[in-house]
Amino acid sequence: MLRKLSDEESRSLEDSLAQNGVPFENQEEAEKHFFTLRDNDLAVLQKLNLEHPDLRLDFKAQSLKRLESFYFDCYIDNKITIQIPKDEFELLLSQYMRQVFVSNDMAEWMVFENDFAEGRYELGILYGYGSGGSEHYADGLSNREDNKARTFLYDRFMLYVPAEREKEVQ
Repeated sequence: MLRKLSDEESRSLEDSLAQNGVPFENQEEAEKHFFTLRDNDLAVLQKLNLEHPDLRLDFKAQSLKRLESFYFDCYIDNKITIQIPKDEFELLLSQYMRQVFVSNDMAEWMVFENDFAEGRYELGILYGYGSGGSEHYADGLSNREDNKARTFLYDRFMLYVPAEREKEVQ
């Protein structure tokens, strides 16, 4: 059941939300920082792709399954050893998923200013239908109760794909 927040709860929530993002002097500075970070993250994944050719990171939906399986092989099943800490790899997974949206013409990269704190920014994507977000899709991926099949990223991506494009993005 939903209830209206008290004034104190509302202020506390706004204060908490105002802490989101990284402070920058302006949008251009934030974009330069975050787009460099994005490019570096995608380069790490490209290197991993070269080291593990079975990943076939081609920015299609099926590659999300392969990358998520690789994640579980590394951090849960201990079949593969890599030098990337688990929490960093989860960030890489989120960046890759964002790029899958962009590569399939479903979104574009965007740096968002925090609605609750001027001068604080986050990297995310603006979906084709006008809604944007800076969701970290893979945070706590191995602990998700709704990920028994270990295909959370693929399943989440496919929720956004129009039926007429399903074959195209595979």
